[in-house]
Amino acid sequence: MSDERDIELDDWDPQALDGEHGIDVADDDGAAFEDEVDAKLLALRSLYVASGRDAVLARNFERLLKERDSPNPIRRWAGLLLMAPSGAGKTRMMSRFLAAHPRVHDFAGDDSNFIGIDVPSPVTNKSLGLAVLRSMYPQQRTVPPTGPKANMDSASRLSDIWDEARKISADLDILGLWIDEAHDLANGGPNTMTILRASLKRWMAHEHRPLLILSGTPELAALFETREFRRRFLVVESPELTADADTAHLRRMIARYAREVDLGIDSSLEDFMPRLIHAGTRQIGWTLDLVLEAIRVALLESADRLAIEHFADAYSDISGCDADNNPFTADDWSGIDTVLHRDRDFVEPKRPRRRRRKDTPW
Repeated sequence: MSDERDIELDDWDPQALDGEHGIDVADDDGAAFEDEVDAKLLALRSLYVASGRDAVLARNFERLLKERDSPNPIRRWAGLLLMAPSGAGKTRMMSRFLAAHPRVHDFAGDDSNFIGIDVPSPVTNKSLGLAVLRSMYPQQRTVPPTGPKANMDSASRLSDIWDEARKISADLDILGLWIDEAHDLANGGPNTMTILRASLKRWMAHEHRPLLILSGTPELAALFETREFRRRFLVVESPELTADADTAHLRRMIARYAREVDLGIDSSLEDFMPRLIHAGTRQIGWTLDLVLEAIRVALLESADRLAIEHFADAYSDISGCDADNNPFTADDWSGIDTVLHRDRDFVEPKRPRRRRRKDTPW
C-alpha cells in the first residue's frame, strides 16, 4: 500500500502550508536534476484529493456490510457498481478505500479477506472463475496438493471452478470480490456475458454472502441492467467537474501542490479553470494528472511561478497536439475534442523553455 496523505477539501487553503512540507529543487541541467524533479512529483502524487464520491462510496459500502451481517436483511443488497469515465481515478479510489477499511485485512496482500482481480483476456466464464480462485490462493499460501489448487488446471469443469470458488471463499471467510475494469466482461460476447451474469449472481447468493464490487466505465451499467441484478446493486457514480461547482476546490488544490514545491502562482491562471476542466475531460483523475505534469514542466524550466504556458506545454507533451488544438492556447478551446486527445497514442515532443512571470493572483 502506498504511503498517501489525505487532503481534506476544507484544508485546501495554501496559507496553512507556511513552513510545512517545503520541497527544494536544485537548479541543475543534468539527468540528476530531472530525477530530482520526478522524485518531487512522486511525493505530490502521494497526496490524495478526497471528493464527494468518496463519502458516497463509504456510505454504500456500509449499507452492504449491514445487509450482509443482518440475519434479516431488508433488501438483500450484495453488490456495488462503481462507474466513471476513463481518467476519473476509480481504481485508486477503490484500492485506497479497501486498504483503509477496518473490515478489510491486508488488502492486496497474500492473505487478504477481500480479493481484487482485473478481467482476464480472453474473458470467458472459465478464465474469470480461475482468476478468482488464483487470487484466493496465490503462490505464497500453503495449499495441499490434493486441495483446491489441484482443480485449477485447464481440464477443470466450469461448475467445479465456480463451486470451488464459492466454497473456498466461505472457508477463508472472504468478505468480498472486486473486479476492476469490469466493462471488459463484454469482450467475451453476448452469450458469454449471459453465463457470466449467472455465475456472478450465484456468487452473491451464496450463504456466506460475499460482496461483489464491479468498477468500470459507464458502459458497465448496460451489462447489468436486468432487474434481478439492479435490485441487488448499489451505485456510485463520478460526477463531471464543472467550473461553477469545482473552481474553488481546484484552485486550492493547485495552490497546495505549488507550495509543496515552492512555486508561486502566475496571474495567467486567474481565469483558466474552465480551460483546465475541459482539458481534463471533466474528470478529476485526468485533471490532476495535467496539474502534476504542468508542475513538472515548471520545475524543469526552473520557473519560480506556475503559469498557463506550463499547462499548455504539459498538454502538448501528453497529447502531441499543436497550439491550435491545445485548450490552453486556442481561442476556440471549448470546441476541442479533449477526450480524443486523451485516448489516442502520441509521440512526446520536446518542451520549450519559458520566461518567468512575477505577479500572482492567489
